[in-house]
Amino acid sequence: MHKPRFLDQLAAELGDREAFGSNVAGRRPFQPDHVEPQWPRDRQADIRHIKLELTLDFGRRAISGTATHRLTAIVDNLLRLEFDAAELEINAVRANGHPVEFSVDDGKLSVMFETLIKAGAELEIAIDYAAVQPRRGLYFVGPDAAYPDKPIEAWTQGEDEDSRYWFPCYDYPNDKATSEVIVTTPSRFTAISNGALVATTPGPLPDTRTFHWRQDVPHSAYLITLAAGEFVEIRDQAGDVPVLYYVHPGREDDARRAFGNTPRMIQFYERIIGVPYPYAKYSQVAVTDFIFGGMENTSATTQTADTLHDERAHLDFSSDPLVAHELAHQWWGDLVTCRDWSHAWLNEGFATYFEALWCEENLGADEFAWNLRQDRANYFSEDSQHYRRPIVYNRYRAPIELFDRFLYEKGALVLHMLRRLLGDALFFKSLNHYCTRHRGQNVITQDLQRAFEETTGRNLDWFFDQWVYKEGHPELEITSSYDDQRKLASVAIKQTHQVNATTPLFRFPAVIALMDADGGETRHQVEIVRREHTFHFPLAKAPKAVRFDPAHDLLKTVKHKRSREALETVLKHAPEAISRGEAASELGKDGSAAAVAALKTALLNDRFWGVQADAAGALGAIRTDAAMDALLEGLSVAHPKARRAVVRALGEFRERAEAASALIELLKRGDASYLVEAEAALALGKTRDGRAFDVLRSVMDRPSHQHVIATHALSAMAELRDERAIDIAREMIPYGRPPRVRVAAAGAMAKLAELSQSRRAEILDRLMPLAEDREFMMRLRIPGALEQIGDPRALDALRRLEQQDLDGRVRRRASEAATAIVEGRTRSEETSRMRAEIDKLREENRRFEERLARLEARSGQNGNP
Repeated sequence: MHKPRFLDQLAAELGDREAFGSNVAGRRPFQPDHVEPQWPRDRQADIRHIKLELTLDFGRRAISGTATHRLTAIVDNLLRLEFDAAELEINAVRANGHPVEFSVDDGKLSVMFETLIKAGAELEIAIDYAAVQPRRGLYFVGPDAAYPDKPIEAWTQGEDEDSRYWFPCYDYPNDKATSEVIVTTPSRFTAISNGALVATTPGPLPDTRTFHWRQDVPHSAYLITLAAGEFVEIRDQAGDVPVLYYVHPGREDDARRAFGNTPRMIQFYERIIGVPYPYAKYSQVAVTDFIFGGMENTSATTQTADTLHDERAHLDFSSDPLVAHELAHQWWGDLVTCRDWSHAWLNEGFATYFEALWCEENLGADEFAWNLRQDRANYFSEDSQHYRRPIVYNRYRAPIELFDRFLYEKGALVLHMLRRLLGDALFFKSLNHYCTRHRGQNVITQDLQRAFEETTGRNLDWFFDQWVYKEGHPELEITSSYDDQRKLASVAIKQTHQVNATTPLFRFPAVIALMDADGGETRHQVEIVRREHTFHFPLAKAPKAVRFDPAHDLLKTVKHKRSREALETVLKHAPEAISRGEAASELGKDGSAAAVAALKTALLNDRFWGVQADAAGALGAIRTDAAMDALLEGLSVAHPKARRAVVRALGEFRERAEAASALIELLKRGDASYLVEAEAALALGKTRDGRAFDVLRSVMDRPSHQHVIATHALSAMAELRDERAIDIAREMIPYGRPPRVRVAAAGAMAKLAELSQSRRAEILDRLMPLAEDREFMMRLRIPGALEQIGDPRALDALRRLEQQDLDGRVRRRASEAATAIVEGRTRSEETSRMRAEIDKLREENRRFEERLARLEARSGQNGNP
């Protein structure tokens, strides 16, 4: 399941920077103290095969049919067996063809047997059921008065434990079964499911047809899928593996653009894992209103239709990260599956890292390093601004709460450090051993560690203990010096973070590079095992620059004060773009004319767009006339991602007419990239130029991928702090407007709420009802908007959302927002109380001083000294 990175990409690039995150500031506990550990479920039976015979009724938005489970009893004297069945109507149950008694209570179907079942006995349990307008698991999509062009679809989403909402099952990952889905739909529809298509036949009623799919490789229930709609099929091939793309008519070119690298990805993964793609086919179906980026259903991934894009968007937007992530899950998560959700990094951390590995294969080492840099930034943000937890952790209220930056990004970065520790040959050999040994099984982290230790002969207790089972990361302070008499360069490294029971003193290997003025360097491998180290290296003359971890392989934060000359040397000569970019960012803190000149050279001439972007950001931080002139010249850089950084940096020149004029001119003439235009709109708002409002209003209707220009323009109007933007946002927020525009409008209104008390109340009254909005994306966004306003009147709406919404992400964000508002009110009340106390003390002090003055005056009149 691809949640963080793809949604971040859409949020950041399509203009809704706060759509998928709370505004909670400061680290909090991951869970309240009362939350108990969640242990893996016990199993009474081994389900061997699941057969679903279904009919989809699109008019009633209903599903009906029979779920048949072929199973073997694990325990002896089994008299009762329980299935998960949330909000399903159970009509009849049969065991081996004979009706049996059953009961349904609190989302559980209990099947009672007439005689005790012995361990090892085989049973076939058939359950007739139905569901009308299911709220989870199965989603019917279609047109309404507000969205008359929305296509008719039905699609499922099982992870984490939502399959129970569309068929009765054992809904937990620690059981695997083969499956078949036999589904009847209107004849104009195509239905896609797991495995191979056995047959397509006329349906039992006129104008219907039946699809029969069968998956012969066992998989967990959450991976069973069904998608149906008026899809066209596009066929591709990866060796012997059929590769299929399903989209609505008219999106064929967009599908090839989004999914076209899939065959190469399959062959790449087969090569580095050493395990052939394990299923009969690989399909991707793009569906409307999907609630994640993608979902790795075995052999049949569901993708959000938002990832489909036109040729212009393709200049600087790619579906490859999403496609590579879900494809990697076919091995990591589907073929080898975590036993329980606390070990889900074995699914998501792996898929996130293999997404990066495809980037390395396809685009090279610099793009790979930038990919990992974004992973680090996402992890650091969650760790510092939300909470800290170990990767493997079993205290949670809903499993979806675990699907965070620790599971995805930190998991990926841990795998990367393991790769660098062992080297590529042993790393991939170990992964092959792990995948081969546990093929078709459930796993825990100890299985991965054991596979690596058996392959390499290394004891890795220390590695997994500090990175997986404990929390935090090294926080380092680095200093360097040179002894000219002894011809020794010294580098001191200190771990400065607080060490306690949950955050260890870290052990890790590292590289120290000593660079001369011409870029030549010597590299030294060191081992960090203590809080403080000082390493000495013979060197004929003082190094021009010291680089610690030059490839940025380690998950760490560093404080390393380097001179402008050292940073300029790194920016000019470092072979790794990631180091050049870091040097550019650090030079932004210098601000001297020499620093500006070096940054300008990098902006205009560096061979990698990311360094150009970092140089632009640094120039924006300096904000001098020379820095602005360099950025204006940089508007001509070739790579659209670098141009986006340039226009973003121009937004830092608030109330500078030259910067605003350049942005206005860019918006008038347009750019080859949607995203450059969108970023220019947002930057223009940040300048607060008097001309900005009219220009921004004029670009609101400009067509763009996922309405990216309109969403950025709304955010820009909020940056202007112009009350006229409130009325425009109100027009954009009703149900029926493009979903991302609605979300951006809610964010803009929240930001503008502080302009006046009357508008604040008006905005709050408009936003609070959106906590019950029909669109998932809005319900996910609205807690952050209400938290930003910070008004206690929003607490009731947030509490209802926390208690009633079925999505764990929404519930958690509503809870966090409510907590932040309460704490903010408490802090405000405490501040008010303290201010009152201070005022009282000041008044008492004033009276004391007046009395003292009177006494002194009286004393002087009496002639006393």
